[in-house]
Parts: sequence; C-alpha cells; structure tokens
Amino acid sequence: MQSLIFFIIALSLLVVIHEFGHYWVARRCGVKVLRFSVGFGQKLWSKQLKNGTEFVIAALPLGGYVKMLDEREGPVADADLNQTFNRQSLRNRVAIVSAGPIANLLFAVFAYWAILVMGVPGIKPIIAEVTTDSPASQAELYSGETIIAVNGKATPTVNSLFQQLLKLAQDGETITLTTQSTDVETNKQLTLPRLGLDDAGSLFSQLGIKMQQPDMPPVLGNIVADSPAEQAGLLAGDELISADGERLSSWQSWVSLIQRHADQPIAIEILRNGQMQSLTITPTADENGVGRIGAAVNTEAFEIPAEWQAELRYGPFAAVPQAVIQTWQFSVTTLSGLWGMLVGTVSSDNLGGPIAIAQFAGDSAQQGLIAFMSFLAMISISLGILNLLPVPVLDGGHLLMYFFEWVRGKPLPESVQIQAQKIGLFLILLLMVFAFTNDIARLIG
Repeated sequence: MQSLIFFIIALSLLVVIHEFGHYWVARRCGVKVLRFSVGFGQKLWSKQLKNGTEFVIAALPLGGYVKMLDEREGPVADADLNQTFNRQSLRNRVAIVSAGPIANLLFAVFAYWAILVMGVPGIKPIIAEVTTDSPASQAELYSGETIIAVNGKATPTVNSLFQQLLKLAQDGETITLTTQSTDVETNKQLTLPRLGLDDAGSLFSQLGIKMQQPDMPPVLGNIVADSPAEQAGLLAGDELISADGERLSSWQSWVSLIQRHADQPIAIEILRNGQMQSLTITPTADENGVGRIGAAVNTEAFEIPAEWQAELRYGPFAAVPQAVIQTWQFSVTTLSGLWGMLVGTVSSDNLGGPIAIAQFAGDSAQQGLIAFMSFLAMISISLGILNLLPVPVLDGGHLLMYFFEWVRGKPLPESVQIQAQKIGLFLILLLMVFAFTNDIARLIG
C-alpha cells in the first residue's frame, strides 16, 4: 500500500509538471487552454481561473492533461480563432509541444540541485583489497589508499566514485586516479575495461578493487513485495543468525552467501522477537546469474564510524552545473539503454513497468527525502526522454510531423497523420504490455 501511495504521488507530480510545461508555453503563445486536469475521470473539484481555464482535480490520480482550443476537436467561435492551437505558427506549435518534456528535464535539474545542496551522505572510498593481476594492481593501487578524484573530479564518497567510473567505463578509457595515503597524494593511471550497463553491479570486482565497508549486523530492513524474502516468511527487523549451518557474522557475509546460491534452497535461522525460527529461502538469479532475494539491510541497526563518514555537497551556485551534468549523464544513459535494447546489447528484462516503478517509489521513500528526490529526478528524465522519442502519439511524434511540415512547406495529409497515430498507439501499447509482463515475471520469480 505504501509503494502504491508514493507511486501515485510521484506519477501525479511528474505528469503535472509535464503538462504545466505545455500549459505555460501555450498561454505565452496566446493559445486558449480550456482545461488543466490533474488526474482522469470523474471531477472531484474544479475551479474556473481568470484566464478562462478550468482547473480540475479528477478521481483517477494517474496523470493529467491539458486541453487546448482546437478547430479539429470542435467548432470554434470566429472571435476565438486566433487563440486556437491549430492556427499557431509552426514555431509556436513546436515550442508548445516541446515544453512538456523540457519541463521534466528542468525539474530533474532542480531535484539534483536540491540534493547536492542538502548533501548526500556516504562512505569514504577507501580501498580494502586489490586483486592480483587486475587492472587495479597494474595501476599500483594499494589497500588503505583513499581514491579522492577521478580525472580531477572529486569523489568524496564510494557512490560518487562508482558513478564516475561507470560513466567512463562505457568507453573503456585510461583514466587518472588521485589517491591519498598518510596525507600524500599520488596520481595513478588506471585502464578501464569496456563495460556495459548490464555490468554495473560488477564494476569494482572487474577492476579488482574491494572497497572498505563497515561491518553491518545482519538485520533485515525493507522487504520487497512478492520477493523470495517475503515468500520465505522473512520480516523487517529479523536478525539472521545462520545459513546452512554457517554462522553469519555480518550483513556482508549474508550477501556473499546469497549471491553464490542462485536458485538453490538455503536453510536459515533467524531471531524474531527474542525467539529462534527456522526458514528456507531460495534466491533467484538475476541477468548475471547472481543470487537475489529482495531484502535490504536495516540501516538503523548500525552506525558508520566517524572516520569513514563522508558527504558529497556543493554550494548553491556550484551545484547548478553539477545538477545539469547529472541530468545530462542520466539522459545519455537512458538513451544508451533504450538503443541497447533495440540492437540487443542490453537485456530487455531491464525494462520496468508500473509495478517496478511503484516498488522503487516505496523503497526510495523509506530511505528518506534525498533518495526519493533522486528517484523523482530519474523518473522525470525518463518521462521527458520517452516523450521526445519520434513515435506518433508522443510529443516527439508530433515534432517529427512538424519537421516534415517544415520540409514540405505544408502539413502532411490528414490521412497520413491518422495512420501514423494508429501505428504509434499500437507501439506504445505493445511497450506497455511488454513492461507489465516483465513486472509479472519478476514477481513470480
């Protein structure tokens, strides 16, 4: 239920931002907006604005829409013809249609800016182990060193280091790492293996680096709905005692055991409310064959040592370009992922539908404001990028039609536009069915 609530909040907010982009630019272009609806279906509340727009809150809170005055949708009084959308110049129509996706991208910039100003807590990127004959050992990285920068860009936390490396690893570059040991800074050359998005989870292991992590007690936090963890009867707050007779000393030992036992039943003992219980759990294999159970550690059950704590934070002005960069990087990653699915280099199993998004919404909300805002930024970018794809029905499809209109000097024949809309609707429905099928497959395991 919590995931559903935050899913509705996220979707409604992002769609309203998208539609407000259309609305704001339409009004600036002199187009009369008849209705701005938050949600669909039966009206729950409405108000007539001074500019003539009816503002509506509807019963089904899964999006919204902006209805503009348009001769193609009904008769228009002669006095209002200059306020119709269809009689606007090509430039104005392009601006109005583009404004929705642009609004989503601008919101993502704002969200990332707010996150960076508030500060993102994390753990210092201290190397724990270096694998022999690995790229890291060839770069002469050593245990105990702290990686403070990649190509001159500061990496105060493990996550910021991971993001920098993942971006550069897609091209297999040779990069410069700045390390610090006993207050001495050293620049080292590291050759990155070319890695795709599917390899993100194995980035550090492929480099031959194991980062230091505090020993977290094996206490369960959030449990994903219909996951192997929930199916086995595990609950948030359970303390994991042993697995297959092996004593579990830390959360890391539990994760390592789960990853090695994909599709294999494991007999476990847990401590719940002071009483020992025995259960059996079978991890499912992800696309890389690694075991997963859909459970997170209880972050409130331990405290990171002060000497390991770090924070990625920027001032209000310095955060602006960084927020733009993060938005750009995730946009490129999204487009790369979509292209990879089309050409077969990225598994289409990564495509998530409404159920997956709802689960992510609930999980991120439980982790706090920063995690939820990061989720909103990523979904807003995805919404903006998807709407710009040149598929009829979407904003990008309309822009494609306007491009042909610009080339021809006149609009495409109405019959062609209607057929294109039908094809576009079919493709969107096909994509939705495929994403929903992926969701169901994940739930079933």
